[in-house]
Amino acid sequence: MPKPKRGKLAKLNKDWRGTCPLCNRTGVKILWEKSDDGKPLKVCKQCGA
Repeated sequence: MPKPKRGKLAKLNKDWRGTCPLCNRTGVKILWEKSDDGKPLKVCKQCGA
């Protein structure tokens, strides 16, 4: 059975898809935060792990 509400909160944010600042991948979800030099960055799932 599909889950129709999966990812609803992510899509409400306007900047949920773009280019990762660490690995420069394009068209990925950038929802995970990673602290780099005291500044929080929004990164992709692979870089956030």
